Amino acid sequence: MSSSPFTETNRHRSIAAIAASIATVSLAVLSYSSSSSNNKTASVPTVPRETYETRNLNSVSSDSGLSTPEDQQKYGTFHQSGFGGLQNRGHRTGEKAYRRSLEGEDEYGPPAVIIPVSAVPHAVPSLTEHNINNFHGHYVHDEHRSPFASFLYNRTKEEREAEQVEYTVKMNAVREEWGAWDFGEEYTEIRPLANFDKTPYKDMKNADFPTNSWQTDEKYTRRFIEEGKKLVTRVKEGVYAEYGHATKDLTTPEEIAARDELFQVVISEAAPAARTSGVSWITPKGFDALVKKLLHGMKTNDEFYYVMGGHSAAAGHGNNFHQQYTMQFANIMEPIFHKLGMRLIAKNLAMGGYGTSHYAFGSSTLYGETDIIMWDSAMTEHDGGIMDLFWKQASIGGERVPILIDGGGSTFNNLEEETGNNLWAGGRLNGEGIMPTATSMEHVLTLPFATRYQVCDANAKDVCNLEKYHDFCWVTRADYNPTQRLAGKIQGQASWHPGDRHHQFNSRKMILLFLKAFDAALDKWVTGMDAEGFPLKESHWHVGDDYVNLQTTLAASMSGPGLNETECYKFASRAAGSLEKACTMTVSGMTEFTPVNRGHYNSIHYHVQRASNGYSPADSYPVPNYEGINVLPLEWKIPEGEIDLHAIAIASTYAPPHFENPCDEDDDTEEAEDSRRVLRAKAKVDASINTVDHGLTKVQPLSRNLLTYDDVVKPGIGWELALIDTDGYCDGSQMSSCKRNGPCPLAGTNDGRSTLNGNGLSGWLVINIPRVKLGYIFAKLQWWWPRNMAFTKDWTEVNNGIELQGGSRNLKAPPIDWPEDIEVDIAVNGKIVRTFNYTEFKPMATEIAYNEAFYLLLDDESVVAGDKYEEIKLGLRIRSQIGAGLASFGVTHIYYA
Repeated sequence: MSSSPFTETNRHRSIAAIAASIATVSLAVLSYSSSSSNNKTASVPTVPRETYETRNLNSVSSDSGLSTPEDQQKYGTFHQSGFGGLQNRGHRTGEKAYRRSLEGEDEYGPPAVIIPVSAVPHAVPSLTEHNINNFHGHYVHDEHRSPFASFLYNRTKEEREAEQVEYTVKMNAVREEWGAWDFGEEYTEIRPLANFDKTPYKDMKNADFPTNSWQTDEKYTRRFIEEGKKLVTRVKEGVYAEYGHATKDLTTPEEIAARDELFQVVISEAAPAARTSGVSWITPKGFDALVKKLLHGMKTNDEFYYVMGGHSAAAGHGNNFHQQYTMQFANIMEPIFHKLGMRLIAKNLAMGGYGTSHYAFGSSTLYGETDIIMWDSAMTEHDGGIMDLFWKQASIGGERVPILIDGGGSTFNNLEEETGNNLWAGGRLNGEGIMPTATSMEHVLTLPFATRYQVCDANAKDVCNLEKYHDFCWVTRADYNPTQRLAGKIQGQASWHPGDRHHQFNSRKMILLFLKAFDAALDKWVTGMDAEGFPLKESHWHVGDDYVNLQTTLAASMSGPGLNETECYKFASRAAGSLEKACTMTVSGMTEFTPVNRGHYNSIHYHVQRASNGYSPADSYPVPNYEGINVLPLEWKIPEGEIDLHAIAIASTYAPPHFENPCDEDDDTEEAEDSRRVLRAKAKVDASINTVDHGLTKVQPLSRNLLTYDDVVKPGIGWELALIDTDGYCDGSQMSSCKRNGPCPLAGTNDGRSTLNGNGLSGWLVINIPRVKLGYIFAKLQWWWPRNMAFTKDWTEVNNGIELQGGSRNLKAPPIDWPEDIEVDIAVNGKIVRTFNYTEFKPMATEIAYNEAFYLLLDDESVVAGDKYEEIKLGLRIRSQIGAGLASFGVTHIYYA
C-alpha cells in the first residue's frame, strides 16, 4: 500500500453500522430463482449451443438466448446493460460458472469466443479473446453487485454483506437523483443479427439488413435515440457536478453560460491559443468525422478503438494502471458505449524511457486499428518529423482513419494540405478556470472530491503534494498470497509524473468531447429520419468512402513530389540505413516491448520458428502467478455524498439477474478450494513449459579451434528471451492483466522492455514474417547489450555443439564495442541474401530519437514473387572468431513491408 492513501475514506459509514442495517435492506442481488432464465450477462442460453454461438457474433450488443419474450422485456437484449451477472468473476456465481465451463461441466457455459474478421483486406487484427471476455469490465461495471463485496477480498461474510448493502443503497439513490437507462424490447421474438462478414467497412445497405433486425424497426430506433440522449445528458451533468459546477446550483442563465464556456468543446480550424477556456478542441471536419464514426458504430454494433502513444507521464507512471487517463476514460465511457451498442477498446500504449517513433514506424500492427489516436510525448520528443511519422502511419496503416488528438505539444505539420484540406484533428485544452484554488488544508476538504489537492495558492503550495498519489501494490485476497517481496509503492512517483486526480481531469476533457459528439450523432439520426424518412440514409453513416478518399489523398502526397521536404523524410534520413521509405508506405511491426496491440500475439517470440529439438525462446515467457481479475482497493471508493460519475454511467432500471442454477454465494468453505484450483492450473502450465529438453546442459571442454559457421539456415538454440518485468497479457487495454509476478502485482502496469538476445554462439534466429510484399525489413536493436550472455557463457561451439536439423541500457558507462570481425548474416526463406561486416553495420547504431537506433536489414523486392503479400522466414545470425560472446545484440522490434 502507498504511504499516502485517501484520507477521505473515514467519511464512509462504518462497516459495522452498515451491517446493522442488513435486516432492513433487501439484498436483491443475492437472491436467486430456479425457474427464471438469465439475461445476457448470465450467459445461460436455452437455445442450442451452436445457434447461440452463431448469433453471438458481437457479444457487446447481441441478445443472450433468452427463452421467453417476458424475459427479454424484463432483462433486455440489444442496447442493454450487459455487464456483470454470471460473467462477473468477482463474485462466486460468476467464478464458479467460469470454472465449470472451462472444465466442461456446464453444457450451457460461456460460448466460444468469436473474433470478428473484417471484409477489408488491409484491416489490421486488433481484438483478442481477452478483449471480448473483458473480465475487468464485468467486475467493475456490474450495477447490482458491489466490486468491494467480492468473495476475493480477505474479509468476513458480514463485512462483504455490509458492502453490498451500502452499494445497493447508493445505486438506488443514484437512480432516484440522476435517472437511469430505461430501454426495453417490445418485439415478441428473438431478433436476427446482421452479418457483416462480407460487407467492407460494415457499410451495409439499408435494404440488406435482416427483416425484424432492430435496424429495421423505426419505433425501436426512435426510443433508443431518446434514451441515448438522456444518458448523454445525465453523464455530462455528472461531470459538471463532479467539479463543482452542477446545473442545479446555478441560478441564472448567465451563470450557466459561464459554466458552459469553461467546459466547452471548441470546434476550430486550428488549436486555440494557450489559456483559452474549454476542455478540448477539434477541427470541423474532425468533428463531423467523429459524429459519423459514432453513427456508424451504433448502426452496426461495431468496435471503437481509442489509442494513445506517449512517454512515462502519459503512461501513468507512479499510479495504478487503471488510474491513468486513458483507463479512466474507459471506466466511464465503456458502459456508455455498451448501452449504445458498441464495444470500446481503449489502449494506453505509452512507455517510459522512450518516445513514440519505435512504435510509429510499425504503427499498423503495433498500435492496431484506431478511431482515435492521441500523441502525448512532449517530454521526450520535440522533433516534428517524429510527429509527422506518427500521424501518417496511423492514418494509412489500417482499415480505419483516426481522428488525430494532440495530448499537448504536438504539431500537425503540413497534414492539412497533404490530406486535401480534410484534416481530422483535435486536442486537449487546459480547462482554465474549472479547478478551484485551495488556500489551506481546511479549505481543501470543503472542495468537491475530484478537485482536491489540484490547485493551491502560494500559502498552501505544500498541501497539493499531500494527496498526489493513491497507489496500491497489493490488496490482501482470500484466494492468493504473493510469495515475492512486495514493494511499498509503485515506481515512478516523480515531480514530472502526475497523480490520479490529474489523470482523471484529463480523462474528463475527452469524455466531454465524446458526449458532445454522441449528442450530435443522435440528433443527426433524428433530423435525418425526419427529413428523409426511415431508415437513416446511408450517406449519413457509411464510412468506407471517407476512409478510402482520405487515405488515397494522403498516400499520394507521401510518395509524390516534395517528399524529401516533409518532416518525416528529414527525420528518417538521419538513420545510417535508408529508412525514408517508411515515410512513403504502410509499415507493419512486431516487438518484445509492451504494451502492444494484441499483446504477445504481436511479439517477435510468438513468430520465432522452433529449433529441430523443440527449443524456442518463447518457452521462457512466464505464466502469471494468478489469473482472473484484480480487486479494487477499498480506499478507492468514492466517499459518501460525493459525485460518483461511474455510478451514473452504469445505472439502469433493470432488475438484478436471477440464476437458473444458482451457486451458493454465502459458502465461504469453498474459497480455499477455488484458490487451489487456480494454483493447480498454473502449476500444470508451468510444468508443461519446463519439460522440453533443449539440449542446453551440454558443456564442451575449452577449445582454441575456430568456430564453425555453415551456410545451412536452421533455427539455433542460443537465443534467449530476456524478460524485463513482463508477464501476462499486456495489450494496454482496460482488459489487460500484466506484470503480476513483480513486486507490485496490483499495479497492472503494462510497460515492459524485453529483448531477444543472441551472440556469435547462438546460431540462427528464424522469424516468420507474416505479410511482406516489398522486401523491406528493418529492426530496432540494442547493440550495446548484452555482452557475454550467461545463457551461453560455457559454450565453445555454435549452438553448444548440438546437431540441429533442416535489458535495460546502462547509460553511466560506455558500452563494450563489438569485435571488429563481427559479421551479421541475413537470410530469407533459408537462403543467405546479405552479410554485413563491422563497418557496414556499426554506423546504423546512431540514434535518431531518444534511445532509438534502427538497422536496415533488407531492401529487395525480388524476395517476394508477384504482387501479393507473402509470409517469409527471416533469418538473423551473428558471427565472430575473436569474441563470439561480445558479438551480441538484443532484438526489440522488427518492421516489414
